[in-house]
Amino acid sequence: MKIATVNDFNAVEKMALNFLEASPYKDLGNKEVTSKLVLDILNCTPTERIIIFEQDVGFIAGAVTPFLLGTHTMATEIAWWVEPDHRGNGKGIELLKAFEYWAKVVAGCKLISMSSLDKTVEKYYKKSGYKLYERAYLKVF
Repeated sequence: MKIATVNDFNAVEKMALNFLEASPYKDLGNKEVTSKLVLDILNCTPTERIIIFEQDVGFIAGAVTPFLLGTHTMATEIAWWVEPDHRGNGKGIELLKAFEYWAKVVAGCKLISMSSLDKTVEKYYKKSGYKLYERAYLKVF
């Protein structure tokens, strides 16, 4: 597991496109835009945006964002994907722990915002100390 660089673009892009294909956002997504976003994140400094990945296993991507209600910064998950063959063996939690380390130690964030459409992930969030603060709604035009 490591912080992805531009040299890892092909491996990360492949998993990001797998994520797009499997997601409910498939009809809203765009492969070219997804690929460009992956490259943009890989070209950022690791205190702004990051992709942590393990080759052919999975990745978690995030960005530092302001927290409107205080002076803190917040690490916001952009995407978290584990290839189906590697689910259930703790790799997803390893990615989450690496993301938390990055958020706290490298980026200096005080908060982490995670989201999921999959209810099974909720147990991992709760087990890792996360609390439900709000639900997200999406309106498509």
